[in-house]
Amino acid sequence: MPEYAVLMYHPRPGEGEPTDRAPHDAYARSMETSGELVFARGLADPRQARSLRADGSTEGPYLESAEAVVGVYVVEAPDLDAAVAIASRNPILRQGGGVEVRPVG
Repeated sequence: MPEYAVLMYHPRPGEGEPTDRAPHDAYARSMETSGELVFARGLADPRQARSLRADGSTEGPYLESAEAVVGVYVVEAPDLDAAVAIASRNPILRQGGGVEVRPVG
């Protein structure tokens, strides 16, 4: 079955990321039970990132943005629409953030 990355974004990188993990834990458990979940991890504070380019490295995330990626799920779904339906249940959407769904591979 095709796999899709669900990238979780938060609008205030490094400050005020969702601290209530319970909804995210419940979401992950529901996807495990249904067989949709392949992989899930939260990411450390984006200020701890280092971006590499051919001409050197920079501290912090590469993109200058009002949002930062704070976690990723990989889900199995028959098609993109089904993956979007899975992602639409992500608690980050009710915590001020957003998601991006992208085919893997």
